[in-house]
Amino acid sequence: MDERREYFRIDVKARVDVAESASSSPLELDPADHFTQSGILHTLAELKKLDTEGMQIQQQIKDSDRALGEYLHLLSRKVDILALYCLSTSAESLGESQTVTISEGGLDFNHSQNLETGEPVALMLVFSQPTMAIALHARVVRCEPDPTTGFTIAAEFQYQNSAQRQQISQQIMRAQMESIRSSKA
Repeated sequence: MDERREYFRIDVKARVDVAESASSSPLELDPADHFTQSGILHTLAELKKLDTEGMQIQQQIKDSDRALGEYLHLLSRKVDILALYCLSTSAESLGESQTVTISEGGLDFNHSQNLETGEPVALMLVFSQPTMAIALHARVVRCEPDPTTGFTIAAEFQYQNSAQRQQISQQIMRAQMESIRSSKA
């Protein structure tokens, strides 16, 4: 077996939900639509989009009226906290967090059911530190029996857009920084 890695890998805590993708071309569908928690994912995506759109306007307001700019920043933080609370509440239905190995290319995780190699799946990943959720398409590349957890699954991500790849990259970088901080403490 060739052990060379194309991407950096790191172990992180996450909740993982798997849905079989019945479509012959799964990349046409939004992966979040496979999950009952898709509403929170769509809401978080819209909030992120609004943050991006309003960032420049908020900076202009802050430049002309510092107090108003600070107040708008406070309101934005309040909305972010409420969104994270909603995410953590809805993520509880996914079960316990597990340690997963993640890279930009894919994910190794434990699952109670056998999945066929080559099978297209939708994954919902909810990371705990920092809290972030993403749903994306993947293809099962390996499924091995595990006596304690059922099966160890390796899945290769199939990104629909660069924003998904960027979210995964940012999560990996945050996990790396957290790992460095905790090793120094």
